[in-house]
Amino acid sequence: MIESKRSRLEAVIQYCLSKGYAHTVSYLENAKPDMFTAIEKRLNGKTTSKVERVMRTVNMRVNVSKWSVAGALNVTKIRLAYYYNGFDAG
Repeated sequence: MIESKRSRLEAVIQYCLSKGYAHTVSYLENAKPDMFTAIEKRLNGKTTSKVERVMRTVNMRVNVSKWSVAGALNVTKIRLAYYYNGFDAG
């Protein structure tokens, strides 16, 4: 599936080259390495960011372990502060 999309992207780039759309070609060429990252990770069962992993875990714990919404919010705030600000609660 991804290889099909990559080949179609290459065809679009070639079309834009033939029409002289230099800015579009430059944009697509620069975006090409990361364009299918989310799809690749999803197919491999991975997520694309730390926030997605935290939210998936919190959702599971609220649904299965019956965490309170306030408790889940507090844990999420601490975890995201740790990831993005270097905050250490310990």
